[in-house]
Amino acid sequence: MKIPLSYNARSLLQRPVSTAFTALGIGLVVAVFIGMLALANGFRSALTRTGSTQNVLVLRRGADSEMSSSLDRQSVSILTSAAHVATGGDGRPLVSPETYVVIPLPRKGQDTTALANVVVRGVSPAVWSVRSNLRLAAGRRPQSGKSEICVGEKMAGRFDHTGIGETLRFAGRNWTVVCRFTANGSAFESEIWGENEQVMPVFRGEAFQSITFRLQDPAAFEEAKRTLEADKRLTVDVYREADFYAKQSELLGRILQILAIMITGIMALGAVFGAINTMYAAVAARSPEIAVLLTL
Repeated sequence: MKIPLSYNARSLLQRPVSTAFTALGIGLVVAVFIGMLALANGFRSALTRTGSTQNVLVLRRGADSEMSSSLDRQSVSILTSAAHVATGGDGRPLVSPETYVVIPLPRKGQDTTALANVVVRGVSPAVWSVRSNLRLAAGRRPQSGKSEICVGEKMAGRFDHTGIGETLRFAGRNWTVVCRFTANGSAFESEIWGENEQVMPVFRGEAFQSITFRLQDPAAFEEAKRTLEADKRLTVDVYREADFYAKQSELLGRILQILAIMITGIMALGAVFGAINTMYAAVAARSPEIAVLLTL
């Protein structure tokens, strides 16, 4: 015998609390799954937009990230004079040797015990030409020879003392914030930039972490890669910048996807048991009615 839909609707009204909690549990499972996937896709999208197909990123051979790389000044000189490096309107090579470090900073409105890791990148003045997605949102570029920094747009408002004209202290020095910049929504917008010659001595000594340069011909990347990696004076790995940052997102993206599936699976199992228990409780509460109907 088929049960009318009106009977099901009236049954829901008889147990509104248990029904609402069952629906809420199922909804939370879906929300967590969507949130975890959105986090993974957002991270991957931000890193993918970070690199450019026109740029080359050079790291020490065997280094899998900028943090673990180290390049000396001789490597910078050799790469600056390479034939595949593009030149700007002033005739200078579009090369930016960079320092990459991570520092802890307290978030805005929180005490000093709640710290977040922030990337500080030392760059050369040529970086504004090497990376075409950079735009000054406010202020001016840091001047050479001064302890001045430029803060990414996503940093502003999230950390104290990141407003233009304010002083941010780290590495035992005071740094004056002179500008904010955007980078087309890439990961660069979550970084603090300063002149590499100012950042490098207080963190890394006489070593850069990476060198980024603009290709004279973007189609000649493979040739440039073979030439530089075969140079006996260098011990480097050469990547197309866009490919490097896309590869960096793969591992964390995969981890987030696995976590999303595991957490959602556990929550879904709990939601299923919750729905089953609700159904059995409803049936048990109406056992006399069911017995009467069976007798009739």
